[in-house]
Amino acid sequence: MPENQAVASPIRNIVLILADQHRQDCIGCYGNPVVQTPHIDRLAARGVRFTHAFTPIAICTPARACLQTGLAPRNHGLIFNWEFWKFRGGEWNLPPEMRLFPQDLADAGYALGHFGKWHIGDHNRPADYGYEGPYYPGYGYPATHEHYLAWLRGLGLSGFNLSQEKMDPGGSVLYYALQEGPTEASIPAYLTGQTIGHIRSAASAGRPFFTSCNFWGPHAPYRITDPHLHMYDAADITPWPNFHAPLDDKPAMLRRQAQGFCTDWFTDETVSDLIAKHYGYITLIDEQVGRIVDTLRDCGELDRTLIVYAADHGSAVASYRMWDKGFGMYDCLWRIPMIFSHPSLAPGTNDSFVSLLDLAPTFCDAAGATVRDGLDGFSLMPVVHGERQGVRGDYLICEHYGHQIPFWQRMVRTHTAKYVYNPTDRDEFYDLEADPHEMTNVIDTVDRKTLKGFRQVLMEHIDATGDPVRGMARRALA
Repeated sequence: MPENQAVASPIRNIVLILADQHRQDCIGCYGNPVVQTPHIDRLAARGVRFTHAFTPIAICTPARACLQTGLAPRNHGLIFNWEFWKFRGGEWNLPPEMRLFPQDLADAGYALGHFGKWHIGDHNRPADYGYEGPYYPGYGYPATHEHYLAWLRGLGLSGFNLSQEKMDPGGSVLYYALQEGPTEASIPAYLTGQTIGHIRSAASAGRPFFTSCNFWGPHAPYRITDPHLHMYDAADITPWPNFHAPLDDKPAMLRRQAQGFCTDWFTDETVSDLIAKHYGYITLIDEQVGRIVDTLRDCGELDRTLIVYAADHGSAVASYRMWDKGFGMYDCLWRIPMIFSHPSLAPGTNDSFVSLLDLAPTFCDAAGATVRDGLDGFSLMPVVHGERQGVRGDYLICEHYGHQIPFWQRMVRTHTAKYVYNPTDRDEFYDLEADPHEMTNVIDTVDRKTLKGFRQVLMEHIDATGDPVRGMARRALA
């Protein structure tokens, strides 16, 4: 055991900082040379940074339900954003008898706080599972919520007012806008204030706490205050290489999505400008991470608190001419940041495959609560303490059902390659060593033995889990 582990304070509290739609390659400690994330980088420096962390499904509601339940989408039932369920299948709400990890922490004596985006069903509420904090209906964006509007009035503002709106030429999609007021008026700062209040209250009461700050960002549209909206110069930013990726070798759905999100008019200059605004949003969130860490330090709880930074899923930001998310099992959408920070952890990186599914059992394990049987995730505490390298083998399998419209997909991801099964379109295979940006689909030229191995692994998983795609897959993957 490293020396710092032997003398470090034990973990008593847990703080989860969950970003919304934050791709892994948009953080300094993950290698981005432009975006400024010093506070997140410092968390990584005093803990474990996972390089192969993935969302189990790259859509908000299903991913957040995975995090709270520890169950895969096919098992908790919310396979689409809940507001689309009746048109696209799946369930509208979690069943009332389904247990979430915060209930296990509450039984262990934890004070629970959930602040910000929830977006898990129409009837499910954070308070149903023991969380304190305001509930933001729908997508969880608080711009019209009375609690937030009262906050703005306290700052001398009349409401959530926008200017400098950037839209597509037809005026149907908003990409970014300037929010009136100081940084304190921004939604990230507002949510951080609530998070800080819960930490202080629980600390003063002498209770262990689980506090989660759930940002609605850097999800588009980027509606943020100055100076962050204009913090980065587009001239210093080069578009992603896969902005120019040929789409003729990919599922036709990808080309149709570009039409749906009105990205056909994008140029290199447009994309550089949009990335600049995206980076500004990320730096705004990073500053709020610093406020949370400072509060823990001021309360004397920093060395007793496990801090986890993660995201529900990634974001296109014009990769493949996509906007938002929806179709395609590419790393920009599926690969997420995941950082564990505590002085008992041996600082470094870990290359094993981990998932949002692992957070529920991990939090229970860290809190000394029972890790229930039947979860699809695994506790990462033995990994971050250096007792084992990983909780999975040398691959990860993910499932997807579509977004605005159904489009089922399944993915097998290794460290060097990716196979995507598209039941209603052509399959995909990417050599990630030669083509890390997933530009060229080599499904027609990849070694047949290699492809057969990937398909066999996927079929075994489909059979073992009772995946509803198994009838068609059994013939297609033979």
